[in-house]
Amino acid sequence: MTIRFFVFLSITLSFSAGVFSQELIPLPYDKTDQISWVGDEKAYFSSIWQTEVVTNVSVPTMTLFRAKKGTANGTAVIIAPGGGLYGLSIKSEGDDVARWLSEKGITAFVLRYRLVPTGEDGVKELGQVGKKVI
Repeated sequence: MTIRFFVFLSITLSFSAGVFSQELIPLPYDKTDQISWVGDEKAYFSSIWQTEVVTNVSVPTMTLFRAKKGTANGTAVIIAPGGGLYGLSIKSEGDDVARWLSEKGITAFVLRYRLVPTGEDGVKELGQVGKKVI
């Protein structure tokens, strides 16, 4: 009984790791620009957008979501989540979309592109800047 449980558990974990594993790919960028970011990239739930967001991205990357085994059809897409250059709606417009596509046989890359340097809450700052423009 115990051996069967461990076999079942290892098969389940292997399958789960294959379906949900992602690979982070660093991207080249100009490190000599005049922009300086204070602090690191921030990931948090935005009460304003009601979703997980990423702000203060200074180092661009892509997260690879491989097509589910047995369904890969040779298609790949790059997903650039929206956010007005102050934040990325990373879950609802990035990772969730990539997971859905990978289940359909499409390899997806979620792009974390460089954003405007922000403080603690880039989404809130976007709202403040937007009011000044109007």
